[in-house]
Amino acid sequence: MRRGITAITLATMVTFTTTGFALPAEAGAGAGATVPKGAVKAKVKKVIDGDTLLLLVGRQEMKVRVLEVDAPGGKACWAREATARTAGLLPVGSTAYTLADRKPRDGNGLNLLYVWNSKGVFVNRSLVRYGYAKWKSMTPNDRFTDVLKSDQKKAVQERLRIWSGRCGGTATPTPAPTRTPKPPKPSDPPAPRPSTTPSPKPSDSGGGTDPRFRTCGEANAAGYGPYRRGTDPEYGW
Repeated sequence: MRRGITAITLATMVTFTTTGFALPAEAGAGAGATVPKGAVKAKVKKVIDGDTLLLLVGRQEMKVRVLEVDAPGGKACWAREATARTAGLLPVGSTAYTLADRKPRDGNGLNLLYVWNSKGVFVNRSLVRYGYAKWKSMTPNDRFTDVLKSDQKKAVQERLRIWSGRCGGTATPTPAPTRTPKPPKPSDPPAPRPSTTPSPKPSDSGGGTDPRFRTCGEANAAGYGPYRRGTDPEYGW
């Protein structure tokens, strides 16, 4: 009897490759018949983007890459919608069911998993079928490859979201507005240059005494003359 109980207990365990711990399988418990046997129950801690999650399995936190799915991320077209779709399927605090394939992690150490929500909706398939993400080959993981490729074909035919030729609901990405250059400020007119025309010199009076000057020296200094000492007697020197 003891051996029988031990065998049953071992049969209900699956090795979940997060950090090497063995976790009990929750084979579709409470999630309907669509969750496959061997799926592991988890709780959603955070939706990072359309194909990346943080889950809690017991007390163990793990970062998950949704298997065979490539959702747009960052500022790419439909990234916001893809993230919102995943968050709607897997609300924070809700129950999720996960299943690994042949290769448990990617090159960045993320856990590669198929994911179902608490109602049994296959999240990977929903994202691809309704055009929120593309199918992506992640060999040797190929358990649902045929199904996902078929779903993608339907999404392409129906031109859903990422296949619509639109960017988040607009026909083309909205270009950044161009700035209208400001007109140049009017420059100040150059200051007039001083005239170089010399002032006219007073002409020679032709003889006679100029009553404005007391001496010939003063007359010469004022530009009249020239008067020479000893020759021009008009003024006193």
